[in-house]
Amino acid sequence: MSDALHNDTVWSNRSFVQLFWAHTISLVGTAIGTAAIALLAEDLSQGSGPRVLGYTLTIRIVVFLFFGPFAGSLSDLIGRKFQMIFSDILRALVMGSLFFVSAEWQLYLLAFVLHLSSAIFTPIYKSVIPGIVGEEFYPKALAYGTVAYNLSDILGMLTGGLLIYYFGFEFGFGIDAATFLISALLIAIVRFPQRPDKKEKERSEIFFGIRRMFSVPGLRRSLMLSLQVSVVGGLAIVTTAGYVKNELGMEEAFYPVAMSVMGVGAMLAAIYFSRCEAPFQRLWGLMILPSFIAVLALVASVQSYYVLLLAWFISGAGQGVFGIISNNLLALNSVEKERPHIYAAQFALSHAGWGISYPLCGFLASRYSFSMASWACLSIMLLTMLPMIGKRSA
Repeated sequence: MSDALHNDTVWSNRSFVQLFWAHTISLVGTAIGTAAIALLAEDLSQGSGPRVLGYTLTIRIVVFLFFGPFAGSLSDLIGRKFQMIFSDILRALVMGSLFFVSAEWQLYLLAFVLHLSSAIFTPIYKSVIPGIVGEEFYPKALAYGTVAYNLSDILGMLTGGLLIYYFGFEFGFGIDAATFLISALLIAIVRFPQRPDKKEKERSEIFFGIRRMFSVPGLRRSLMLSLQVSVVGGLAIVTTAGYVKNELGMEEAFYPVAMSVMGVGAMLAAIYFSRCEAPFQRLWGLMILPSFIAVLALVASVQSYYVLLLAWFISGAGQGVFGIISNNLLALNSVEKERPHIYAAQFALSHAGWGISYPLCGFLASRYSFSMASWACLSIMLLTMLPMIGKRSA
């Protein structure tokens, strides 16, 4: 991380602050836009909103998985800054186009372009941060990023609900478009770390990052952590609403509370973890996987809303810490010129886990029960431990 702009804290690093606010503002807008898209889906096909949203979610996973690896190669051709600005502008245009959608196929087409833009933005954004803040402050930068993501999601959905209630869901599209344009302006003035002028041939190969992800032990571990997060995260995202409403017989308002508790757990744990000394961080890392297993066993065995809140808080805490550990492994096991490829490959491959957990949890919870979906996730989590056990016994 020799290109890092060293400062006393991440908040005295002007480039990081500009990038942080660019991403945070766009995240708030995205949360508002997500609520608006959900209402648009219901408006296009009365009573079929979940089906339409399910299709758009499938489009998201497919795009991330198959087009994500191209983000690194594209940055070699057009530059990281221009790629991020172009992505923001394209997403703003998509949100503006949603005003004119009158058929489902139009929504699916725009969803494809929207998720493609995110696939070429997100991994590049993540790859830039290590070179800007340096190795010492990178865990703290990741922690603040986790806080921004969860807080913007919670506040954005709340704000979006109020704005949509008073002005209509179309208003959310305009707000989201504006946040992407603000993000593009902030990114335009950020000083990016310099990259070597000479580009090795293999660095521009599309699948260079994927090969590295499987050949470097630290990168493989990062991918495994992402898989474990997708198991517990997928269960919560897909099944919580139905579980709270149908199996616990509670009002719909209790659903966002449960999801917010998960976000709060992630924020608090990420901040605390980033401030711990290395020995305590290693202890945290060893505790998370057993905690995930305990959480899955708990919600599968005990049908209670308060148990769910406790479990989702612990789950969110584990996801927040695993996110920091995973991204830190990416930075420590790569150099500046490799990072767009490495982060793009990890971004794409990690979504394969979500692509498995989303439909599996949805099918089992719908056909059988929330408990059955939880036991299935517990089984998958135990399977992810086998490579680690084999390595230790070798």
